Amino acid sequence: MRLGYLLTSFEGRINRKPFWLANISLVVIFMVVAIAIFAVLGARGTDVTDRLANRIGLIGLLILLYPSAALLVKRLHDRGRPGILAAVFLGPSLLVGITDALGITGRETWNALDYLLNGLVLVVTLWVIVELGFMRGTPGPNQYGPDPLAGDRTTT
Repeated sequence: MRLGYLLTSFEGRINRKPFWLANISLVVIFMVVAIAIFAVLGARGTDVTDRLANRIGLIGLLILLYPSAALLVKRLHDRGRPGILAAVFLGPSLLVGITDALGITGRETWNALDYLLNGLVLVVTLWVIVELGFMRGTPGPNQYGPDPLAGDRTTT
C-alpha cells in the first residue's frame, strides 16, 4: 500500500494492520521530534518553557491532524461508518491542544476544565482503539469500496 494514499486520501478502506502501522509511525515521529525540541529548549518548569512546549505541542497536533484524519476516515469506511465521525474522534484532542496553547488548561495544577477535557479525550481514545483498532471491518464490499482483506483470507 502506498504511503501517500495512506496518509493523504480520504477515499477507500484500510484494514487494521496498515491503520496500526501508520499510527505507530506517526506517534514515533512525533515523539522523536518532541524529544529533540525539548533537548534544545532545556529543562522544563518555567512558565516560558511550559507555554512554548504547549504551543509546540499544538503545532505538532495540527501537523498530524490531516494524516490522522485520513487514516481514521478510511478505517471508519472499512467499518461501514461515515467518515464524519473522524471529527468526533479528533475534536477533543484538538480542543485540549488549543486550550493548553492558550494557557486556559495544561498548567501545573489542573482545573475542572482540564479534568473534563482530558476525561473526554480518554473516553474517545478508548472508543477509537476498540472500534477501529480491534474490530474487523465490514466483510465484503460496502458503499466505500471493496474489502481490503478480500485477497488475504488468512487475516480475520
